[in-house]
Amino acid sequence: MSSENGKPGDAPSANPASSPSAIRQIAMELRVSIIATIVLAVIVCGIYPAVVWLLAQALFSHQANGSLIDKNGQPVSDEKLAVGSTFIGQNFSDARYFHPRPSSAGNGYDATSSGGSNLGPTSAKLMFGTTKDFAYIVFASDKAPVAVVPASGRVQGSVAAVTKTSITLMPQPGAGAKTTYALDPTVADPNAVVNFHGRTIHATTIPSGAIVELKLSDKTPPTVTAINVADQEVGGGVSAVDTTANKITLNDSSSTVLNVDPKNTVFVVNGKADAKLDGITPNMAVHALVAVQMDYDGVADRVVHYCQDNNITYKASVPDSDFTDADGVDDMKLNTAFNAASNPTITPEKPIPADAVTASGSGLDPQISVDNAKLQAERIAKARGAPTDKVLALIEQDTDGAQLGFLGDAGVNVLKLNLALDRELPVPSTQPTTK
Repeated sequence: MSSENGKPGDAPSANPASSPSAIRQIAMELRVSIIATIVLAVIVCGIYPAVVWLLAQALFSHQANGSLIDKNGQPVSDEKLAVGSTFIGQNFSDARYFHPRPSSAGNGYDATSSGGSNLGPTSAKLMFGTTKDFAYIVFASDKAPVAVVPASGRVQGSVAAVTKTSITLMPQPGAGAKTTYALDPTVADPNAVVNFHGRTIHATTIPSGAIVELKLSDKTPPTVTAINVADQEVGGGVSAVDTTANKITLNDSSSTVLNVDPKNTVFVVNGKADAKLDGITPNMAVHALVAVQMDYDGVADRVVHYCQDNNITYKASVPDSDFTDADGVDDMKLNTAFNAASNPTITPEKPIPADAVTASGSGLDPQISVDNAKLQAERIAKARGAPTDKVLALIEQDTDGAQLGFLGDAGVNVLKLNLALDRELPVPSTQPTTK
């Protein structure tokens, strides 16, 4: 007898998913999904941004376009007239101006690289800073030893003499015919500055015998447009090259790491001076001119600078003689001295506001605290030949209260205050002659 349900071995019934009604249902759902995606894309990616933009332009045009101000501190929309934004800080280092909060954003208040250091209060790097060895010219070759071939537009040698207008070199290691090069007067006053142990100094303070690298112009005769002082020369075989982290690791017993700045480092690979970092491969031999540079300055360095800039007495467990010279504070020496000391301390005579020596989470703060501004007032008044009371009055005039009256603390916009200084307390173009 047969069963209504069929017999074992009968052909299975058709898959419901392949029936015409199921296919129509899937097509309908797919159609709805596509239409919904298009509608939401138009709303979210088109209509909504357009509405927000129109409202911002109508109600908050100044803020929506960058909060730009001109030299008189007035809102401006023309970028050619703008001197800055009230939302993003700027660097000021001259004694005549208020100095901003330190920044960890790229190369100082870089709006494309906003962010803090993420270092905690127990971090030795945060407190005392760190240094790195940076190679500023690297010679690489498939053959050992590396033949040091001068790079085009660059000259290496030891210093025989430096004046305000020229520098005289001898071929390394300090013997042979001397060559004198003119310093380009447009580099900096007095005519040239150099990178020396991670800081900037005048060319005239370079000691005789120092190994330097000169960058020359394409003029005839060439003039020196930049000077680097080398701390050491490093040579060896290449173990690894990291083009992401910009590092070359050598195969010596210490696995020496050469940090490089791909934009400013000259690479000479197999005699070709237009090479790049990725042209260096493992098992090559390298010879590099290396300079020790600041990697992170640290709170101790900032406190010392702040105290010295603003005539604030301080006591430190590391004597000043360990990190100062005729030019003032040597940041590299300070970094080294404080890191080498056991439980180093530094105690200012007056409390230093936290915002004076630490960076914010954004690294772009345009404001400083009122206490920070007041501690700088005496220095600024002296530099401008003005009464301190007038500088303090400008601070009070440009102080912004807490948002909505209770959110956060009062602050002073550094750019606006410095513009007010130039308007209200200008520095005379010529100083009076004392007889």
